[in-house]
Amino acid sequence: MTTLTDALNALASHCQQSDSSAALTFHRGVEREALRVDRSQGRISHKPHPKALGAALTHPSITTDYSESLMEFITQVHPSVEGVIQELTDIHHVVNHELAKQDECLWPASMPCYLESNEDVPIAYFGESNTGKLKRVYREGLSNRYGRIMQCIAGMHYNFSFDASFWQFLTKYKGKTALTAAQQQDFQSDSYFTLIRNFRRNSWMLSLLFGASPAIDASFLGNKPDSLSDLEKHTWVGTKATSLRMSDMGYQNKAQADLFVCYNEVHTYIQTIKTALKTPYPSYQEIGVKVDGQYRQLNSNLLQIENEYYSDIRPKRVTKPGEHPSSALQDRGVEYIEVRIMDIDPDSSIGMTPSTLYFIDVFLLYCTLCDDTLLDIDECHQLRVTQQEIASRGRELDAEFDFGKGPVRLRDQANKLLAQLKEVAQFLVAQTGNQAYLDAVVEQETKIAQDALLPSSQLLARCQQAQGFQPAMLSLAKEQQAAWLATPVSGKALDHFANLAEKSLAEQQQIEQQDSVDFDTFLAAYQA
Repeated sequence: MTTLTDALNALASHCQQSDSSAALTFHRGVEREALRVDRSQGRISHKPHPKALGAALTHPSITTDYSESLMEFITQVHPSVEGVIQELTDIHHVVNHELAKQDECLWPASMPCYLESNEDVPIAYFGESNTGKLKRVYREGLSNRYGRIMQCIAGMHYNFSFDASFWQFLTKYKGKTALTAAQQQDFQSDSYFTLIRNFRRNSWMLSLLFGASPAIDASFLGNKPDSLSDLEKHTWVGTKATSLRMSDMGYQNKAQADLFVCYNEVHTYIQTIKTALKTPYPSYQEIGVKVDGQYRQLNSNLLQIENEYYSDIRPKRVTKPGEHPSSALQDRGVEYIEVRIMDIDPDSSIGMTPSTLYFIDVFLLYCTLCDDTLLDIDECHQLRVTQQEIASRGRELDAEFDFGKGPVRLRDQANKLLAQLKEVAQFLVAQTGNQAYLDAVVEQETKIAQDALLPSSQLLARCQQAQGFQPAMLSLAKEQQAAWLATPVSGKALDHFANLAEKSLAEQQQIEQQDSVDFDTFLAAYQA
């Protein structure tokens, strides 16, 4: 059995022989979600997506997620953390100046503001094209299946891939030689699935270190669970929680609880998802699909589309127009992975810090190079239980949790994993000269030593000081927007985003004009 140190030494040798650190160039992009709220009370916006920001259907950088008011900002792929941060900064700068014109700002937390009812949440509108209607009906289905309030949770998604030089190294290191193009594709997919399996074994660490959703407005649930405590002004908290977003109170699908999605091989993963897409679900059948001429959902199966499967990490491939994600994976293999577990960082006006992204890079390289065994149903179940327990009470650092081999004190398990991650970070510093990798891990060590520094602890302290989640987050939202408005947007950025907006509006109009069949025919073809 090879060790992590063996793998790092071999990777160092590869970099020296190729006289390049290209193997350690990681390609990453982020997606950040954020609710639009009014500045006076912090209530969810009922205004349409600002036309000055373009068409949500076709804009490459500024769109909407479930709700018309749930904005989503998408960066391009960058070979540096700094590139991601700069693009995300530019997007936020432009958006904040535009929202200020209509007396709105961005909600800084993962868990939503006060919501009066499900009807208080406007479903996103993508125009009158068949593609736009498909997105709309899918969201109607989510509303009827789970309610709209749950869909207002915001997160940060991290898209990550390795450089071609890394695959040259890993192919040789694993003893694979003279591979055909098809075999190389399979090897790359298998290696990404190794990353995914080890990620799932260790993802509790990300909830512990970066979870920032221990508090909710009482309107989110309606009835207070026994596990939550009252805080002043309509606020419920998990006193030791790290991420209620990733707990069974958050963005979960109980209908999928018994769905065993296999992460051992790409073809079994695809087959499991495809089976769920074709499996009728009784309570969804009761909702109906098209009733009195109106669609209530795309279908009555366990999943309407593949993206309805909730997971903290996904294998991904860029799709062609009209192509299903699983078909893209099956035909061309895994291209990158999407980390979906991360809460929004309320203390950052762009929802994340460079240090966090550097830590995720270290974490993902570690998951790729670690020895790996296949997952069975029992291990999958235990990993899920432990991940949720740490999301719900992870600041009990001296409590014991089962990580698959019996009870272990959480603080000890965290320090053990951080020591291995530190070895990876030190390797990256030695090879690239970038100290940020090691600084990011050291910062997390400090959080374990002083749990008051955990984002979940800091958010609770902020809520206590402001006497509630809603006033705390609204105050922070105003403070962050004021900082954006204190600096004018550069002419270059204004021109760039104005051009993107204009182009996106024209593209949406073109898509609508090109539709040649009615929606029923379009939907039948899509689902076939």
